[in-house]
Amino acid sequence: RREFEKAKEEAELIQQLRTNIETRLKMSLPADLAPALSDGVVLCHLANHVRPRSVASIHVPSPAVPKLTTPRCRRNVDNFLEACRRIGVEENMVCCAGDVLEGRGLVQVAITVAELLRFHQPRSPAHIPHPPPPTYPSTA
Repeated sequence: RREFEKAKEEAELIQQLRTNIETRLKMSLPADLAPALSDGVVLCHLANHVRPRSVASIHVPSPAVPKLTTPRCRRNVDNFLEACRRIGVEENMVCCAGDVLEGRGLVQVAITVAELLRFHQPRSPAHIPHPPPPTYPSTA
């Protein structure tokens, strides 16, 4: 029963990750989310959505070379994680590069993105305080 609850919470976090990215970047993601995020491009754009120019340069695939090289993917992911730290995401909430690059730590990526989005300031003049931090299922 406990395992079922944990799996359900993780599935909800991953669905929330998809929804957050799709609504904020006005794009649709493929059914298999991990490979779509593994090159770091979408995550870098998301960081720039939260705080413009937080990732100064993003390596993107081109029509000639539709798949980024591993070092370029790594650079994008490292730049995204560094932007999260600079924006204010606490270190214990930042996923590791391997979670993104290998696509195995999608729950951790979802937690990092949820934390990052707490720092997004709406463009309206009214200041809205940050909501309290959400509670996440333990990853132990």
